[in-house]
Amino acid sequence: MRNFGLDVVRSIAIIMVLISHSRIFFGEYDLQWLSYNGLIGVEIFFVLSGYLIGRIIIKDVLPQNSFKPLFVFYQRRWFRTLPVYFLIMVLLIIIVGKHPNWTNLIFLQNFNEMHLGFMPVSWSLSIEEWFYLLIPPLFMIALLITRNNSRTTFFVICCLVILVVTIARFYYVLTINPNWDYGVRKQIFLRLDSIMFGVLLAGIKIYYPHVIEKLMRHRSCMYLLTTFLLLFCVLYYIFVLDAGKEAMNNSLFGRTIFFNVISVSSGFLVITLSEDQKLNSFFKGRRPEKAFYFLSVTSYSVYLVHYELFVYLQRYIGDSSFEVKSLYLIASILSTYLISSLIYFFYEKPILRFRDKITARKRINQEGLQVRL
Repeated sequence: MRNFGLDVVRSIAIIMVLISHSRIFFGEYDLQWLSYNGLIGVEIFFVLSGYLIGRIIIKDVLPQNSFKPLFVFYQRRWFRTLPVYFLIMVLLIIIVGKHPNWTNLIFLQNFNEMHLGFMPVSWSLSIEEWFYLLIPPLFMIALLITRNNSRTTFFVICCLVILVVTIARFYYVLTINPNWDYGVRKQIFLRLDSIMFGVLLAGIKIYYPHVIEKLMRHRSCMYLLTTFLLLFCVLYYIFVLDAGKEAMNNSLFGRTIFFNVISVSSGFLVITLSEDQKLNSFFKGRRPEKAFYFLSVTSYSVYLVHYELFVYLQRYIGDSSFEVKSLYLIASILSTYLISSLIYFFYEKPILRFRDKITARKRINQEGLQVRL
């Protein structure tokens, strides 16, 4: 059963990313301030991804007390992310004529800005893939070593990863003094904490549901707090950090703790919308539910497709008027959703069905039940 609130969160994130990259069509205008949409939108994706993965780790991986469930976990994750990613890679090679580096195949492109140029938006996917690869086994190893209560081990690992990555980011900024975007924001081992905030949130939801229930009794306050936190992030980024310009590159807070603030703010958005039962029941079966469902299920393809399409079509604008550029933008967004819909319904969805079929069999096998083939 789908959660309407989570579909809304995912839709908000992809819309924010599209708004941020729409600046490509209006290069002569100073629209850098709109980049807050990309900054926050991607962080929402990170936290949401961590929240969903955290629930899987707690419910499907940790209770088995062995590494076998990890293979099913990786199959499901990689069937979800890799086929579309490699399809877009092939299309970029054939249609656009781009040349990838071997690092693009194993998600190491974040360590070389030139390699990242093959598919610029893939930086966030690299962080997610390495999180999937490193963190679940870490939970399992810690559980096997300590033989402790899984709840205690879970929260200790979450807090340790967030703390270690935050300290590493401080140390790196103080010693290397990198720029905030490529130098910090897109570095795999300096950003794992953003996804871990979502995992931590999932732990609170599953292990301490009464905490979430108490918070949601004050539904209006949760919405106000979420709005205040996100608004603070937006205004601080635009007016204090100069929307990611030189002030951001010189800010210790902007390159370190500010990412944590955005993650916490995104966490409040995720939990507020997903746990708002009135919101979920009000829109159940109505048209907005279908619209947000469509935006949600196509968001991954849209994320990988839109930027390359924007860049490609922007070449033909020239010195056109604002109105013409706006039409190009609208056409680009419509084309993005057309292509992404085709990818989802005729490529991604069949693959996910196949994934569910084969992993369901393995789950039954692991539980010691007879499987009908």
